Amino acid sequence: MSSPNIRQKSPVPRASPSAGVQLARQSPLTSVSSAGSLAARLVDGTPTVSFRRFNCTVFGVLGIIFFIYFTVVLCVILPWLSYSVPGVLNLGFLSFDTGIALYCFLLCVVVDPGRVPADYAPDPEANIVLQVKRKSGEVRFCQKCARHKPPRAHHCRVCRRCVLRMDHHCPWINNCVGHANYKAFMLFLIYVTAAAVHALCLLCGHALYWVRMHAEHRQHSIRTGPGGTAVGTSAEAPLRGNLVWAIMQTLCTGVSLPLTIGLVMLLVWNLHLAIHNKTTIEFHEGVTAKIQADKAGTSYKHPYDLGLCGNLHAICGDSLPAWFLPTRAAADGNGLSYASGWHSAAGDMRVGL
Repeated sequence: MSSPNIRQKSPVPRASPSAGVQLARQSPLTSVSSAGSLAARLVDGTPTVSFRRFNCTVFGVLGIIFFIYFTVVLCVILPWLSYSVPGVLNLGFLSFDTGIALYCFLLCVVVDPGRVPADYAPDPEANIVLQVKRKSGEVRFCQKCARHKPPRAHHCRVCRRCVLRMDHHCPWINNCVGHANYKAFMLFLIYVTAAAVHALCLLCGHALYWVRMHAEHRQHSIRTGPGGTAVGTSAEAPLRGNLVWAIMQTLCTGVSLPLTIGLVMLLVWNLHLAIHNKTTIEFHEGVTAKIQADKAGTSYKHPYDLGLCGNLHAICGDSLPAWFLPTRAAADGNGLSYASGWHSAAGDMRVGL
């Protein structure tokens, strides 16, 4: 589309341009159709849930989760803590975290992250702020999909289509992380990291307990023969009996340790993005935009940063008790428009990307 764009005339300071684009008031001259009629849907003629994304990688992730969980339960909790109060509590918390993590993982796999409707076009009647091409000032248009790009949408080369509020394409879920499954992705990271840390602590604690008990048992079991030579120790019997369990725990610990470290780092990174209401793509665009702004002697601020509380509400929803509950529903809106810092400063304006 090559319609002219009317720049924002309000006294609100205009945000610095992000990489490849800049913000401008939408042109009221031409439009294909109204975006308001699309407010109730996220996809265009396709189901919001698809089971075709299950592949070897997804089954591999599920296998690792089940392996760690059942190894910890069968080789650590039940033999070590049994059905005592600590045992029941550890089993309950680990099962809860693992169950929620599995459910959120499956949501990330099967839920469509958000597909741009075929008849979507910027609404000329809406009092919104859209993101346009930085050089030409035109409304963003995807040549590969042959349709307009809504706010924060980007084209995924793997999925071969534009995704609403695209964060990144994750090979571990064989799906994009976008508007409709971003909350499920964040909850998956929170619960799977909690389960991984819990499992690793139990594995390490039981290993230290077993080594100490074996050493004490060996000291009490050694008997000496003529000349003070140590003979037949009964400590070898429990060692042989627990050899299979020891191998399972060692293998499980070897898998859990690097996995837990990676998950903690990934969770911290995504929490940093979430509290600033940024996607991974917008973070990299912001780095470039800040460099350009510094060269121009201006300042750059992420246009979708609504403050800590506003950002968390935009991602997790308005209901505080439901923030940590896995739901299929997208957290905020229909994925076609998003509130920006301009909205709070200049009234009813929303940012389109």
